[in-house]
Amino acid sequence: MSRTIAAFLMLFALVALPAGTASAQSDKELRDQRSAAQKERNEQKRERDRALSDASRELREHARELDTEYREKLRQVDVDFELKRVALQAGHQEKVAAAEAEFQKKLSAAMTAPGAEDLQQRMTRLEAEMKSMSAELFRLKHEAAGIEHKERMAVLARKHALLGELDQAVLRKAESLGLTREPAPILASPIGGELTRPEEQWNERERKEVKTIAERNRKALAKYENGAKLRESERASAEEDFELDWAEKRELNELSSRRMLFGAFMLQADPSKPADGQSLTDRLAEVERDEKLIKIRYDQLRKTKAIERREARRKLGG
Repeated sequence: MSRTIAAFLMLFALVALPAGTASAQSDKELRDQRSAAQKERNEQKRERDRALSDASRELREHARELDTEYREKLRQVDVDFELKRVALQAGHQEKVAAAEAEFQKKLSAAMTAPGAEDLQQRMTRLEAEMKSMSAELFRLKHEAAGIEHKERMAVLARKHALLGELDQAVLRKAESLGLTREPAPILASPIGGELTRPEEQWNERERKEVKTIAERNRKALAKYENGAKLRESERASAEEDFELDWAEKRELNELSSRRMLFGAFMLQADPSKPADGQSLTDRLAEVERDEKLIKIRYDQLRKTKAIERREARRKLGG
């Protein structure tokens, strides 16, 4: 009986041994396959990173070459404008100089004209005449500046058209290099029916990394993709600044004419009438105060606009 039991146990051991060996071999094969797959993924990732790095470097070099090429074209546009501006300014300055001379003649005649008016009456009358003459002189200056500004804006449009060509050339190159789309993630596939935890973590990192790469490329190309919007904003700002500058000049011009008038009366003031002198001093002080307030108001407005524009450019990647 004991011999029978021993023989049975020996037979069981012989039968069981190959199965256990096969299971151990199967686990080792899976580990080897997974290890080999991971090595292949690592190599693919290194190749992808090298390819992206080479593509980014090639794009930067291409963009630098285009910048050099278009910088010369833009410089020529500026030179052409400067030559035309010199001619424009010469003609405008002649007109303004003639108008200023006429203004001084009219002012002198008005100041020296005889009359029975007292100081306050003369000042009221001459202030109205001065305002009219000063406004006409200002109109000529504004008109001359407007002609030059219109030409400047036309030049800006030509420059922006060239820069638009540059942007599109860079974007076409980026697209051909595969930098305008999200790269495909290098994902682990199940071996043995399921993913291991390290393989799941690898896939999570890969999905995040390709999105990071795409975002980095998007930021690098932002100034080219948003170039048209940035330049449109620049033109709008130039128009706004021109109107703002001349609105301030208009207000200051009205005060300047009054300052000139009161200064002329100060020179003619009768020392025996200190009240008149004090009245002129008070009026000059009011003009100076109003000038300061105007400059403060426009300075605040410009600084506010500068901050708003800076933030708008930042959001566009400029």
